[in-house]
Amino acid sequence: MTAETDYTDGMQYFFLALSVLAAAANNTMLHLPLLKRSKVNEFVFNIGVAAVWIVLLFAVNGGVHGFSSRTALFGLLYGIVLAGFLFCKMQAFANGPVHLTSLVGSSSFILTTVFNAVYWKEKVSGWQIAGILMMLAAVFAITWRPHRAESDKKQKPTGKWAVYAGAFFFFSALTGIIFRFHQAADAVHTDEMMIFASAVVIAFLGILSAGSFLFKRRRRMNAEDCRGGDANARDGADANARDGGDANARDGADANARDGGDANARDGADANARDGAGANARDGIPVRRRTLALCALTAACGVAGCVYNRLNIYLSGAMANAVFFPLFNGGNIILSSLAGRIFFREKLSGLQIVGIVCGMFAVILVSDCFGLL
Repeated sequence: MTAETDYTDGMQYFFLALSVLAAAANNTMLHLPLLKRSKVNEFVFNIGVAAVWIVLLFAVNGGVHGFSSRTALFGLLYGIVLAGFLFCKMQAFANGPVHLTSLVGSSSFILTTVFNAVYWKEKVSGWQIAGILMMLAAVFAITWRPHRAESDKKQKPTGKWAVYAGAFFFFSALTGIIFRFHQAADAVHTDEMMIFASAVVIAFLGILSAGSFLFKRRRRMNAEDCRGGDANARDGADANARDGGDANARDGADANARDGGDANARDGADANARDGAGANARDGIPVRRRTLALCALTAACGVAGCVYNRLNIYLSGAMANAVFFPLFNGGNIILSSLAGRIFFREKLSGLQIVGIVCGMFAVILVSDCFGLL
């Protein structure tokens, strides 16, 4: 798909429906318990996602058809932002409810609207200001639950979720801002820009992953050194004074007779049974099957994320913003909320349902649909 391709209205709405489905599927997959139970390295997971982007874009675009200094510049900027976007989005969906996280991500273009008004001097109507205020009210309605049932506390947004959701909101808005500049300066090389940006993600997250590994290793070694020094100081003189001759006399032959064969037989079998099962299966899932499932999930998230991001770049330039943004963001909120209810049994109170409806209506207001009337 190239930037100058002109599709019919019917194809554009087909692409829009496909984009909404891909975005909602991506949101849902990032909330799967498999990611948390497996203690997946977030850096490695998103490196795999970026690799899938490169393969998919190469396959669809048929390679690279031109590359300029602007392509490299926007690819570098977008790659850094995309790395933060992928990482924070994954953490936000893993640590919070799907319906609320989807609303936060879909409302990020409000920040883009404010930027466009300041930088591009786009006029902000009264409808758009009302939409921004309504979105704030919607988020409050969804998160504020003073009388929470004990069984429902696991759905409560945590401080960790709030940090990652805020970063997800920020990086989502930055993505829209970069796309606006790119489409004005180098739209013909969109696929090439995304391929280069994906390579930047791999390099950037690879450096962060290596740094994180070395930091944790250094901290673990320091902790072991501290424990080793304390153990030597504590056990040295005391052990010699307390256990010297008496221990030799009391425990010598008896310990050998009592603990020798039995301990070896008992502990050997227990260790083999315990460690063998742990190595071959964790949480009842064999390691090989779990690894294959994680690889499949990485590929699926990569395909879904690449599809909706690439389609949105095209649709944001081909369709009127007053049509595209409400349909995409509203559809994403609805489908993601339904997925959260069906697959993860997320309970929605009456106030939360009102908040989601207000959020979708706020998206319509911020898109300034009423300004066209």
